[in-house]
Amino acid sequence: MYEHHNVKLIRRGYDCFARGDLEALREIMAPDIVWHEPGRSPLAGDHKGPDGVLAFFRELTERSGGTFEVEIVDTVADPERVVVFQRERAQRGSDAIDLLAAVDFEVHYGKITEVSVYHADTYRFDEFFS
Repeated sequence: MYEHHNVKLIRRGYDCFARGDLEALREIMAPDIVWHEPGRSPLAGDHKGPDGVLAFFRELTERSGGTFEVEIVDTVADPERVVVFQRERAQRGSDAIDLLAAVDFEVHYGKITEVSVYHADTYRFDEFFS
């Protein structure tokens, strides 16, 4: 089955994240990447540049005690965009999350330039990561 080249790029990023190889993600990020994380938790806001995005990922990992994981449920792609429908799970003590999200990746010239996240339950995501 054919898989769009931008989907392959995004899957590569998810694989790097799952392995904990955050530095490898730099290769697929544009120098001016912006990651828009919704909500009011300490993680919310615009994370700019590869250093800012990787710092956000490290904080996400630390605040979840290393348990945060994502599973790709489905993807939709066009020449400059990939939308990933994902399941997010994490546990910290007796508190756990199991949420759905849509993540909109803008891709130009083989690099991720902008990302917008849409959690199915932003309030619960905020509560867990606050």
